[in-house]
Amino acid sequence: MTSPLSWQPASLEERQVSLLADGPGRYLETRSNRAITVAFDGLDHAHATRNATAYTLSSPDDPAYRLPLAAVLVGSDQQVVGFGAGKEPIFEARLHLLFPEPLKPERSYELDISAALPGVRASPLPVHYDPLKTSGSIQVNQVGYAPNAPKRAYLGNWLGSAGPMPLDTADFEVIEADSGRTLSSGRATLRARSDPWSGNDVWEADFSDLRKPGRYRLRVQGLGVSDVFTVAPDIYDAVYRALMRLFYHSRNGIPVTAPWADPGYERPEGGVPPEMDGVFHAAVGKRPLGRGEPAGGRHPVSRGWFDAGDYGQYVPNAAPVWYQIGAALDTAPGRFRDGELDIPESGNDIPDILDELEWGLDWLLAMQDPADGGVYFRVASRRWDETPPHLIEKPRLIAEKTTHATAAFAAVCALHARLIRPYRPERAERALAAAAAAWGFLQAHPRWPQEGERYLNPPGVHAGEYADPSAQDGLLWAAAELLRTTGEARYRVAYEEMVREIRFDPTAGVTYKETGLAALWAYAMTEDGDKAPDLDAQARDTLIAAAAWYIRKARENPFRAPVHQHIGFVGWGSFGRSTRATLPLLQAHKLTGDPSYLEWAWQTPNPQLGANPQALSYITGIGARSPLHPLSKLSKFDGNVAPLQGIPVHGPHFHLPGLWAEMTAVNEGYVPRARPATEKPKRAEDFADAYPVLRRYTDSDHLPPMSEPTVAEYAEAAVAYALLRDAELP
Repeated sequence: MTSPLSWQPASLEERQVSLLADGPGRYLETRSNRAITVAFDGLDHAHATRNATAYTLSSPDDPAYRLPLAAVLVGSDQQVVGFGAGKEPIFEARLHLLFPEPLKPERSYELDISAALPGVRASPLPVHYDPLKTSGSIQVNQVGYAPNAPKRAYLGNWLGSAGPMPLDTADFEVIEADSGRTLSSGRATLRARSDPWSGNDVWEADFSDLRKPGRYRLRVQGLGVSDVFTVAPDIYDAVYRALMRLFYHSRNGIPVTAPWADPGYERPEGGVPPEMDGVFHAAVGKRPLGRGEPAGGRHPVSRGWFDAGDYGQYVPNAAPVWYQIGAALDTAPGRFRDGELDIPESGNDIPDILDELEWGLDWLLAMQDPADGGVYFRVASRRWDETPPHLIEKPRLIAEKTTHATAAFAAVCALHARLIRPYRPERAERALAAAAAAWGFLQAHPRWPQEGERYLNPPGVHAGEYADPSAQDGLLWAAAELLRTTGEARYRVAYEEMVREIRFDPTAGVTYKETGLAALWAYAMTEDGDKAPDLDAQARDTLIAAAAWYIRKARENPFRAPVHQHIGFVGWGSFGRSTRATLPLLQAHKLTGDPSYLEWAWQTPNPQLGANPQALSYITGIGARSPLHPLSKLSKFDGNVAPLQGIPVHGPHFHLPGLWAEMTAVNEGYVPRARPATEKPKRAEDFADAYPVLRRYTDSDHLPPMSEPTVAEYAEAAVAYALLRDAELP
């Protein structure tokens, strides 16, 4: 259950939650017909949980509670749920009580906490249980499911230090959302007892036999009903559009206006003023790949997208956008159409997704030095901007050329040339020429930073470093894309020489610093009779191994999330961005034809869209409840209470890096303890006494590891939902 700070107010009327206008508590929630949670600003946890029998419940109209009955179990927990205007942490302490007899619908109850908390002045708190209201103890995909997809939801909740909430029945019903008519019934199975990931006893409800399109809920006696979900063949079409339209809203160099902008999210002033984009930092001309560029010298750049929460634009981190979209087009070439994104270019007979890449390529081409083909790796302000982009008053700085950026650029331009060639052949030639020039630069210049060294910002610069200790995988990707696009033997020779020296991690995915799998995909998709058979098999086997790893991890995880089994590794979206596994699974399906990869791909959206312990969608504006405070300067300064729809936040994070006070406050604010008692925990059960990792999400723009996605993550999620938006995958 999330904090009220993250609830959309309208949802309170539908949930088993009531705000407490008077008294010490913030809100009261009936997590079941026997479990009651009261939230406070703070709590003496040791004192509050000393004696369960000090808490009593009474009722004037329920004979079981005519005389006050004492609680049989008491627990508590605490976390930081946000920050005040002065960045002070806002704590929420929750008291959990379990009573012996079930509360009845349409009866009134009063909870007396005065004897247990003598320092708290409180009248009895009104309590109601309404089985027709939504329960956070039933966690479903809040968007829905395709007709033929597996359909699973989860039952259970956590009572803090008291442990898992008992589930009195595992029976569930599928009901029509509008009529309430029961369509089918089933029995949930116990997937995990005292699960250290969530704190719950995790029960899984499987209703995969529900295939008729419509709007539905799950109903569980003693809990209530789930959020409404939909079954439809095109269930994820709107999700894809919301995610992919983030690129239009993130464009630099253009007014974002009606009729293309989401209503209320127009940016008519445009992006960074052209005269501020950009000038050379003093270090550029002095670095090993520089050619004496003058400090403060003008180097105009335009277009592209703002990378993340800030307005910086980074070549290495933009590169995975092209990989994701290119691989998606390989996997399902007919899935993307002209006119589907409602952007200014719609209607030009080019798929909108390629139009968006064209906007990005304009910026990329401007980042290349025409004198030698090398590529400057970013344009960004010296410090994080605290204004809308059009009010930036100091020129943004062009950073040094790097081998990392130049290799990523070469791969992207070669890939782009291949994608755009059927529509704009002259543009394809321009992109391919840029890729060849970048490749030539890479062959003629030493690597910088040197292999094994990471890029570091010059003194006084606070912009993303996107440091990568190795450029080898980037060079391999560039060779593979140039080979696939041109068929030239020199690129095949370069690839086949380098690939034998690289060790691939099938679990790494494709990111700004991990592009090995992108290189393998390009090589596997290359139609070249001269490819080395063993290297072709290596590429395919590694990609298939990546998909198999995601399946193994999903089988092990109590919520079927494709996340590493070590709880301490959870972070940066490894759980909340569960659709990071979608494309790899569908790539394996394309390579093998094995339908099991397709079956698992259909399950990847569930953790991201609400089938998780917080019953929260980790995409803004999508689902019944979603974050209100992603780290996005565009949202911060747009004047709206709600953020732009479609931002895929990272979600739960086990232990934040203590880079500033807000992160430290979150780490230290958990009750029970943040760290497990075991000095070197390895197994999931070693974390059983620590605050559950899948509840460690605070909706705040002060916490980048939880709330700041980049354009690479926009593309990752957009591609996943694009590929799953049609029930009839090829």
